[in-house]
Formats: sequence, C-alpha cells, structure tokens
Amino acid sequence: MLKWIISSTFIIVALKTYNIICKIPSTWLFHHYNERVDYFRRLNKKLKPGGIVFIGDSLTEHFMVSEFYPEHYVINRGISGDTTYGVLCRLKESAFDLQPKKIFLLIGINDIGNEKELRYIINNTRVIIKKLKNRLPKTKIYVQSIYPVYKDVNNRIKKRIVGNRDNKEIQTLNRQLHRLAKRYNCTYIDMNKKLRDKRGQLKYEYTIEGLHLSPRGYERVARELEKYL
Repeated sequence: MLKWIISSTFIIVALKTYNIICKIPSTWLFHHYNERVDYFRRLNKKLKPGGIVFIGDSLTEHFMVSEFYPEHYVINRGISGDTTYGVLCRLKESAFDLQPKKIFLLIGINDIGNEKELRYIINNTRVIIKKLKNRLPKTKIYVQSIYPVYKDVNNRIKKRIVGNRDNKEIQTLNRQLHRLAKRYNCTYIDMNKKLRDKRGQLKYEYTIEGLHLSPRGYERVARELEKYL
C-alpha cells in the first residue's frame, strides 16, 4: 500500500492493489480540473454508451474531435494541465460512466514538466490501464505516445511554456509506454514519430508556441487517429 498525505490543502492519495482514493483540492490546477470533472459528471447523465472517448490533458481538451470526426460518436475528456494522477482520480467521470467502445489515452507530458520520475509516470499509467481493463473489459484501449516539443527559441516559441520538457526524456518514456501497452494488450500509437522533424523536435508548423499544437498539427493527428476509429 502506498500512502502519501501532504496536508489538507494538497493531495491525499491511497493506493491499495488497484483501488485509489483521490482528494483533489479546489486550488489544484487552477480550479479548472474540478470544474471540468463536474462538467463531465453533468454531461454523462445525457450520454449513451458506446462512444469513442479521448482522455488527456490540454492537448486533448483543445482537440476538436466532434468537428474532425462528425460521422463518429466521439467524446472529449481532456483537461488542461492534467497529469497521470489527475486521470486516475477521474476515471469514473471520464470512462466508467460512459461505457465506451474505445478509449484513446494521451497523458504524461505535464508529469515531465512537473519533474516527475519516469517510473512514477509509468506506474500511474499502468494503474490507469489496469483499472480500465477491470471495469471496461470490452473497451479497446489505445495508448498514444507523448508528443514531442519544439525547443529552439524564437519570437513564436515560448520557453516558459515548454519549460524543462526534453525530447530525449520524452522518447525514453515513449519506449516504456510502448512496452506497457504491449504487456496489457493495448494498441500503441506512435504519434511522436508523425509529429517530429529530423532533429527529433515537434515540427515548427505543428505548434503554436513549442508545446501545444497548431491547427496543422491537429489536422495531422486527426488523420492518423482516424485509422483507428
């Protein structure tokens, strides 16, 4: 059993086997996380099962899946600033309540930005996958690789947004995510390869400031993911 208690204003986590008790304070993630989860909870009451759910952080929240895939029943469950821990805490609202036929998972870039160890990110992702498998045994799970970042500084690229995220570390994490997906019979999608340039950076035309995707970037992602819908 893993138990961290960091005062009443921060995070209380209790992990025992694959059960998790989460307490998200109102100040965490600038209140946006809690508002989004409450929004999901309300929307879920009107949604039918069998959809295709996209779970992730800002890269998912800003992905206009309904517009890209109007012929599919797609649901966006992205939250800007989210992490692997945040996804663990909202699996009910983002997956279990929806009973989807497919889940596309993209999470971990903010863990890197928060200087979490890769072992921590992989362990959290493993728990996410196991809980999804246990509660949604008929749901197909697709694990996306973490997207690259653009590091060169110019007038458009914002160093403070990219932060300490490093493409070599991202690639190391992606190799581990690939092995994890294979171990648990999930489909791994190497979007990183589709988005990076010859130097291993996010292609300049695919980003707005080094981290987040431009419209062209999302068009590239949408074309690739459509193969799996």
